[in-house]
Amino acid sequence: MTSENLPLENTLEILKQVEIFAHVPASVMEEIAKQIHVSAHQPEEAIINKGDKGNSMYIIFSGKVKVHDKEFVVATMQNGNFFGEFSLLDDEPRSLSVTAVVPTVTGTIGQKEFFTLQSKHPEVTRDIIRAMLKRLRGQNQKIITDLKQRQSELEQLVAERTSDLRNKNDELEQTLSQLQRTQQQLVQQEKLASLGQLTAGIAHEIQNPLNFVNNFSFLSKDLMKELSESKDDEDRKEILEMLSDNITKIEHHGRRAGDIVKSMLQHSQPGSRTKQLVNINKICQDCSEISYYSFKESSSLFECTITRNFGKDIPQVEVIAQDFSKVMLNVLNNAFYAVREKSQKLKENYTCEVTITTAIENKNVVITVRDNGTGIPAMNIQKVFEPFFTTKPTGFGNTGLGMSITNDIVKAHGGEISVESVENEFTQFVITLPLS
Repeated sequence: MTSENLPLENTLEILKQVEIFAHVPASVMEEIAKQIHVSAHQPEEAIINKGDKGNSMYIIFSGKVKVHDKEFVVATMQNGNFFGEFSLLDDEPRSLSVTAVVPTVTGTIGQKEFFTLQSKHPEVTRDIIRAMLKRLRGQNQKIITDLKQRQSELEQLVAERTSDLRNKNDELEQTLSQLQRTQQQLVQQEKLASLGQLTAGIAHEIQNPLNFVNNFSFLSKDLMKELSESKDDEDRKEILEMLSDNITKIEHHGRRAGDIVKSMLQHSQPGSRTKQLVNINKICQDCSEISYYSFKESSSLFECTITRNFGKDIPQVEVIAQDFSKVMLNVLNNAFYAVREKSQKLKENYTCEVTITTAIENKNVVITVRDNGTGIPAMNIQKVFEPFFTTKPTGFGNTGLGMSITNDIVKAHGGEISVESVENEFTQFVITLPLS
């Protein structure tokens, strides 16, 4: 802002065009013109800031200003208009900001000078009120027109989003139906003895994408409100992108549900459902080799020392071979994953070790799998066998069903499985099977 020196006759000529001075005598006008402080403002320069003390009013000599609250523009004014009279009259802080749109010159009338003028010429108050009412009527009409336009836009947007949500909801209902069919297959194959846990897990997992659908409607209301208040095209574009992002999240969770279905189907493949006598040491040997070499294939530099302490007098145990193989693969896969992750962090001064032990204890076969990997945080130990719980990061194809199914298979064979771990030191799974 810079001060300007205008010839007195120029200032008088401008003041004559201002409505509130319509009934002021020429002699008084000259007195006012001498007291007005003239200032020049550059584009985007603030003339009034919201919250400032209201001790003056302004007359636009030339240029253009906008009256606004942040990005929301209430009105624009040009030559001959005045602003700031509200705070000057009621002595309250400024309720709105005023910013120059183009190079602008204003004249400032102080509170003391204004009230001196008002006391000498009461008709000025009437003229101010008339001008203010005229301005408010114009602003109200503009707001009504804008609201009608926004209402039309919002109705169209809501219709479009409602259609999208219905389509996504149909897809989610189909996924839920498929999950329910898969659950029935798991029950028939007796892979899960604790059906209540699985049902709760499935309900919890599928509830996540359904919650996105329900929550989206509430979130949309807030976004629509923001859209109705925004006058900036970039702001409106950003809000629409946020709405689109919510739809993308629903699609993501739909795919997540599909991955869960796929994983459950893989664990439900048909096979021999008859128990038979098997060599536990042989299953442990085979599964450890399959698991280890599958990790070697995906990580060629991965090396691990496998120690097999198999009891020599372990009798054959009656189990469903296919199911118990999956138990050992799930446990061993977790062990090799844990040591590989730790080796990638430490790199040197660390040797991956997995130990498998079989023994006879109190007429039970006890299988112990111990690794010196990343371990499990104490707060997660109780969750290891819960459906859908996993500590692996997104992108590893895991759904958190592995150890839950393992636990249920072991229990279906009359056995028990437990876990012990110290974070960053070791994890040990112990499987106990009765000897018939």
